[in-house]
Amino acid sequence: MRPTDHAYVPREALDVLTARTLENSHRCLLEVLEPGMTVLDVGCGPGTLTMGIARRVDPGSVVGMDLNPEMIAAAEQASPPGQIPNLVFYKGDIRQSGWQAEFDLANAARVLQWIPDAETALRAMARAVRAGGQVVVLDYEHTRAEWSRPPGAWTRFYRAFLEWRKAGGLDNGIIGRVPEMCAAAGLVDIRVTPLVETVRAGDADFLRVAGAWRLVVDSRGRQMVAAGHLDEDERLAAVEAFTRWMQTGEATQTIHEACVVARRPTESRP
Repeated sequence: MRPTDHAYVPREALDVLTARTLENSHRCLLEVLEPGMTVLDVGCGPGTLTMGIARRVDPGSVVGMDLNPEMIAAAEQASPPGQIPNLVFYKGDIRQSGWQAEFDLANAARVLQWIPDAETALRAMARAVRAGGQVVVLDYEHTRAEWSRPPGAWTRFYRAFLEWRKAGGLDNGIIGRVPEMCAAAGLVDIRVTPLVETVRAGDADFLRVAGAWRLVVDSRGRQMVAAGHLDEDERLAAVEAFTRWMQTGEATQTIHEACVVARRPTESRP
């Protein structure tokens, strides 16, 4: 995988991923996990959520997979093989996987947004779960993100971010299509839970949640510069402007996501 690939996760973005827990960023998955379940975590990144999953479903087995070898290396550094007995990490692309009815649950948290042919990935997840098994997808609606009185440099950056993603074949509103993708993959009992997170300056989570976007400028911003969607002066201006904005007492950020949970039918339909 090349650093210019949209799905590549720059090391500068690791802090965004390692700050996430099931409790603070994926409660809808937390609610369906049970001891003894077997779980496939697609796009596991540095494994932070995957390790939480393994502890929740113990003694059930968990596989964390990611196509980025640097992420698998980071995951195995955080949890060396054997440290959590029911957990393994695996380098691979879900779209090319051959799993058939092997897991009770397949999860993809903020992953499909980085896959141009997300439908192929979701179909593979559906095949990987057993009859009656669940597919859980958490992802963004990037076009609805809001910041109170955003600085012009930040507005320019975010507009360029959406354009860069679109140019790479990525869907900025991917979560809105996931229910129909689930239906096309043969899944049933599709449930959608909209998630709107608003944080304000002074909130306990403000620095973690809003600060993640500052790290996006440091990480994805460099990819955007390399791709010609932004110049370095504009990137640096966005970092400075967003940092100042975070320090204002009126700073407010609202991010829109949704969690989709669907089930593989217990019987084949005619």
